[in-house]
Amino acid sequence: MSGASPRFLPLLLVLSVLLWFYTTTGGRQVFVKEVLGGAYDSQAEHFLRGNVDVDAEAIEHEAMIVNDHVRMYFGPFPAFLRVPLNFVYPAGYGEWSRISGFSAGIMALVAFAGLVSTALRSSALSSRARSWLGNACLIGFALGSPFLLLLGNLSIYDEAIIWGLAWSVAALYFTFRSRQTEGSALTRSLLGLSLCAAGALLSRITFGIPFLLIAPVLVLRIPKENRVTNLLALLLPLGAAFAFYVWLSYARFGNFTGVNYDYYVNPVHSEFAHEYGVFSLRRIPYSFADYFSLYFPAPERQAPFLYADRHFYDYPALFSNPDSEVYISLLWSSSWLVFAAVTGLVCLFRSKAASLFEWGIAVALFMQVLCILSYFLLAQRYSTDLYPFLIFCLVIFLGSGAAAMLWSRYIIVGLVVLSAVINSLATVSWLVNADINVPAQTRAVWEKLLGRPSHEE
Repeated sequence: MSGASPRFLPLLLVLSVLLWFYTTTGGRQVFVKEVLGGAYDSQAEHFLRGNVDVDAEAIEHEAMIVNDHVRMYFGPFPAFLRVPLNFVYPAGYGEWSRISGFSAGIMALVAFAGLVSTALRSSALSSRARSWLGNACLIGFALGSPFLLLLGNLSIYDEAIIWGLAWSVAALYFTFRSRQTEGSALTRSLLGLSLCAAGALLSRITFGIPFLLIAPVLVLRIPKENRVTNLLALLLPLGAAFAFYVWLSYARFGNFTGVNYDYYVNPVHSEFAHEYGVFSLRRIPYSFADYFSLYFPAPERQAPFLYADRHFYDYPALFSNPDSEVYISLLWSSSWLVFAAVTGLVCLFRSKAASLFEWGIAVALFMQVLCILSYFLLAQRYSTDLYPFLIFCLVIFLGSGAAAMLWSRYIIVGLVVLSAVINSLATVSWLVNADINVPAQTRAVWEKLLGRPSHEE
């Protein structure tokens, strides 16, 4: 069954305005020097000079020293973005993080809306029910996910991640579009997929690798008509980005992996990585248990009424830190998405019509999940790497036409409300109480809003 797509434009506009004021702390803090955000500006300058160095004062405690040269391991896309921005408005040097992050957030939001809209076209629900469910998912993505954390603290760490997520969701949208189009529309979809996958790869490698695996699956589906044109559209931008990433990795660290912790100025992480490795399959069950635990932030009487903080998680041979920065489990922050993803997985396993297309995407994105679960650090921002797979499973569920949609939509809507409330309160608590990377002026505004005494007093 196919029908009209639900309309999301009014809600998208409302959420965009809300997120703008949230990101810029009431619209008053647009140009702000976020923690190490100026490193991207420095990297951009050095790219224009023809080298891959970065100024030591810009990267500070995240530097990697390679043969007396200061290098950074973060993806280069935010640095590329700084080139035209600093050319147009030089006074913004070092203070573009919030504009950059907000742009990525809106891109992710629009791409997610496109994914949900495309999936719901084949739903058995009525037009009104599709709109209700689709809009609920959009609210869940904005308020019941790491979205708020990333936009609330656009330090060097979170800016790269939100761009990786945005490009990844956009690439997923074009991936599904490529299955539903033909002729010139197919060429445009494949080109859009390739460009977005390239952006994901150059923002954060873990978001880009799945699409290097998905591309061969799509190659097998390209029809004979205009095959050469479609192949070039799919492979050229992504191939060029991959070649550049490999070259950049070698130029920075003398290897092709993109990072080498032997050069890291932080001795705790460098020694741990050298002894136990950056990735290990032994960590997967422990990481999964932390990201999907039943641990709930402690209630408190004063606003925001939940207290989010690090918790003790000491496995000396598995993780380099004795505590975890996963301040709220996905079972609480994104229960709506976890429920929909599990249901989507059930639909995928039960479906006799599931093709190489669906299974290829599922396996590729699941590799990203395994990658982040085997990492040697635990943090809320890293949970973002789990979301492309969860979103894919959500799309499978929404587009399955399963009879379960008729009753489960009420559960999803209810869980969206629960997730949005809990995640919003916990994230504000984290930003105010525990996140050391939040600028002092931003923290002061939050404390005033919550009626708390300022740390600056």
